[in-house]
Amino acid sequence: MMEDETMLSVLSVCFAPVEEAEWKRISTGSAWSDFLGAARRTMQDGRVLGESPSPIANARRRCPLQDFLSIGEVNALFRPPTYQEKKAFAARHFVGGLPESALPVESLYQPWTAVAGSSPFSRNAGGLYWGDSALYMRDLIERLGLQVPPEFSACPDHVSLELDLAAVLLRSGMKEEARLFLSERLAWLTAYRLRLLALEDDARFYIGLVDVLMGIWAQVSPMEMNA
Repeated sequence: MMEDETMLSVLSVCFAPVEEAEWKRISTGSAWSDFLGAARRTMQDGRVLGESPSPIANARRRCPLQDFLSIGEVNALFRPPTYQEKKAFAARHFVGGLPESALPVESLYQPWTAVAGSSPFSRNAGGLYWGDSALYMRDLIERLGLQVPPEFSACPDHVSLELDLAAVLLRSGMKEEARLFLSERLAWLTAYRLRLLALEDDARFYIGLVDVLMGIWAQVSPMEMNA
């Protein structure tokens, strides 16, 4: 049974640049089936992220993913893109400055709230790199004694880094911290999902992944956020 931290790491890789051998290892055979099973359990069991399911939950009949996602999303998730397809989609949409750019970077979908006067774009700005979330992620990563990978130097609030950091927290036994972190970091995905829907390209695979993440966010968020 795939652990939650491993599931988060797989989700991270889906949005990140990765070597062909690593993508094939993750996206084929039992490894991908285990990931889909973990995603389904996360949306269905009602357990706390990072905790093992109860014996009753283990014995419960599993609902199909169609109960949580659209048929198109389910079909796309059961057929993950090949390495070449993943690379081609990233070249069209995961690169900044292109008409069809849809980078999964939190700052691009959140207004800035920094103190007015600290920069020309410090209040009510949106759609720009290095917003509040980027500064927060950079500082948090450094405080944990880690480093922002060079490929994410311009966007430390990339969803892949956010998910990787949550996985690190879970592996370190910091379960409550991981849940709080995800509750604070994933709200922007509602706006990102709309961006994916607007693409002329078929983005159902990534929309399905975002819906899984929104299910995780709903689970870890305080009750008032879900009201």
